[in-house]
Amino acid sequence: MTSTAAPLEQMTPAQLVDVITEAERQIRALLARQVQATARYAQLMTGRAGGEAATTREIALARQVSPSTGTALVAAATVLVQEMPVTLTALAEGLITERAARDVVTATCHVSPADRARIDERMRREYRRPGLGHRYLAGAARALADAADPAAAVERNRRAEGTRRCTVRPGADHMTFFTAVGTPAANLTLLTTLRRAATDQLRADPSDERTEDQAMYDVLFARVTGAELVTDPIPVTEELVMDEAALLREGTSSARVWCEGVDGGPVPAQQARDLVRDAAEREQTWIRRLYCRPGTDELVAMDAKSRLFPPALARYLRRRDQRCATPWCEAPIRHVDHVIPWSRGGGTSIENGQGLCRSCNYTKDLPGFTTTSDERGRTVLTVRTGHRYRREPPPVLGHPTLPERRRRDRRRSGSAVP
Repeated sequence: MTSTAAPLEQMTPAQLVDVITEAERQIRALLARQVQATARYAQLMTGRAGGEAATTREIALARQVSPSTGTALVAAATVLVQEMPVTLTALAEGLITERAARDVVTATCHVSPADRARIDERMRREYRRPGLGHRYLAGAARALADAADPAAAVERNRRAEGTRRCTVRPGADHMTFFTAVGTPAANLTLLTTLRRAATDQLRADPSDERTEDQAMYDVLFARVTGAELVTDPIPVTEELVMDEAALLREGTSSARVWCEGVDGGPVPAQQARDLVRDAAEREQTWIRRLYCRPGTDELVAMDAKSRLFPPALARYLRRRDQRCATPWCEAPIRHVDHVIPWSRGGGTSIENGQGLCRSCNYTKDLPGFTTTSDERGRTVLTVRTGHRYRREPPPVLGHPTLPERRRRDRRRSGSAVP
């Protein structure tokens, strides 16, 4: 028995590091095999009903990732197997990570196959440089690609300017990340302008205890909304999903806040109660409360007979599913539609409704793809190979609750504890 195969409890610290190192090498070798299997699967399914869209979705489901990630995985696998064998070998040998391999593929996407092969061979030496990570490797590949075809690099950058956007996603400690994607020049100008304005404010008031980062955010908020962050009411509608114990009986279960369809993530119960109280004091802010059924993680059900989902029912489905109902997608919901199409007898109801992102809604009826659902939003997606993938919506609050706290809340209400 080798030292790395012995029980972990009997190993020295040095032996444990050897186990970690060997495991990482094996993981990368398996990832290389997974890449080869992905490319082979895509090759075998070429020309079949459903086309590339069905293939990428099936790979996404098999790897339990979003459809957009599945598309990227299939594209990268095809390039690595057909055009970049050196990079694939480096992954199989454990020299680079899967992320590095994908970054190199992305960095060279605008060059011809012949130039890609040249860059792949030139990167052989870079892969064996000790101690360098995926950022260096991606940058090196990008520099080689730009030099190989400068005109294509310029055109790619021009097209990329069209993807500028702002997004919000939940962060730690009930905060959120506001991200602005733009050109380096534009974003650096934004950052520099905010920093100068924040510095001017702090210098003008020596008693101001804010940090520069805090002042920069306050400047951004004021300039975009025209309002002061703390003192001025903002004319928006917030939806607050919370259980009745948290609202009425000082319960501790966190709530979930949505604003204009954007998920703001969980908020502590006390903060949720403060939002409800403040809404009554601020005439321009509206709080729409959606309640959980007592003792469960379900919203109160409703139904409709129309072909189009009425606003109240669509809102219910959005809050129930929270994210795209395709397994592992997690993209924001853009469409509320029927699981079984109206044209095939599907009703406009809770059990036959689901929230989907644009991509998944446009591709949900691919040949060989079928979906079933129930009133709780639990779906089963079957694909061309017969594999079945299940998805159950998260708890309506967007997170689990602590059982002991829920029992305490029930005792306060006088109900029996099961």
